[in-house]
Amino acid sequence: MDYLYKTIQREMGITPTETHGADDSEPADGAVFPTPASSAPPASLTGAAPAPRGPSLRDLAIRKVEFPVKLERLFCISVEKMSREQRYALEQYRVLRSRVLELARDHRVRTLMVTSAVAGEHKTTTSINLALAISQVQGIRVCLVDADMRKSGIAPVLGIPFEAGLQDLLRGALPLHEAMLQLTDSLYLVPSGDTDLSSSDVLHSSAMSSMLHALREAFDIVIVDTPPLFPVADARILANLVDGALMCVRAGSTSSAAVEEAAELIRPKLLGTVLVDAAANSSPYYYYESKPGARE
Repeated sequence: MDYLYKTIQREMGITPTETHGADDSEPADGAVFPTPASSAPPASLTGAAPAPRGPSLRDLAIRKVEFPVKLERLFCISVEKMSREQRYALEQYRVLRSRVLELARDHRVRTLMVTSAVAGEHKTTTSINLALAISQVQGIRVCLVDADMRKSGIAPVLGIPFEAGLQDLLRGALPLHEAMLQLTDSLYLVPSGDTDLSSSDVLHSSAMSSMLHALREAFDIVIVDTPPLFPVADARILANLVDGALMCVRAGSTSSAAVEEAAELIRPKLLGTVLVDAAANSSPYYYYESKPGARE
């Protein structure tokens, strides 16, 4: 009850008379996800039981795998020894998490794609760590989707040997729950499956829209890792299916012309940019800056 009371205080702009140290087990970012089709207060504030979401993935058997297997590109996992750079990256992901949860609340963003202008912008690393960071907030369920079917990235980065995934789902070979993996109690993954250069064909299909709709119903937020905007059309197709987009930009690497041209391609959905490798060392740093009016 104390948590619920403090949540109501935050939403009403009341300063609590008593504060306690926050950790990752509490929603320190004050994230509350409204029901997309209604402006009514969330059930967590009214005390009412959440409205039924129809057929739920919660009731289906989803394969649980060992996680994490590889740590090289994971910054949001607590380990015994962390370097100064790793700790800084962890804090920057927490900042990114806070801003994304604000967008989820203020703009009703439930499906968010992460893309870049060109390859090599650390968008997959960003997608994984952002999804992991958000899933560490109590009460929030996250699904990470690897929609880069031209170059599967998430499963290999995590060290997960799983061949089936989104490709099989969209071609009708697997139902959604069999194309998913459970990584933690609150984090799930839809791997890309086999790579396929004709992936834009299946992304155009109604199966992709149906899958995203089902994930919206089952999860609080869905993070979709996409191919770069250049030179293929996949990310532009996906931008029409999601609520919002973040674009990764690598400091000192991506030309301003490429960034501007890429931003124009997804302008109606672009919510902000993630600056990668802002520090001059081997560890990627991340900073998020919302773009006022990007949704207009």
